[in-house]
Amino acid sequence: MERENAEIGVSIIFQKPTQAMRREAASTGFYESPGWGTKYPRLQILTVEELLEGKQIDYPAPKSTSRTVKKAPRPGIQKTNNKTYFKWRFEE
Repeated sequence: MERENAEIGVSIIFQKPTQAMRREAASTGFYESPGWGTKYPRLQILTVEELLEGKQIDYPAPKSTSRTVKKAPRPGIQKTNNKTYFKWRFEE
């Protein structure tokens, strides 16, 4: 986390975390969101099983969550000789 200048880090593992792993994660403390005033664990450990069951990373919502974003246009598709190309691809 320090190398990447990250406020929150997530470790995704296959097996349940050991007691030492949980202790290390807890020792990193909490990140307090300046916008929301909520605390989030600085290092979170999630298993693949937990992710598949729907557990999510605990982090502050981005500032832009209340904005309505215009949907990007879909690329045009062109069919030539039974091959599909996007308009911006060069034909060989």
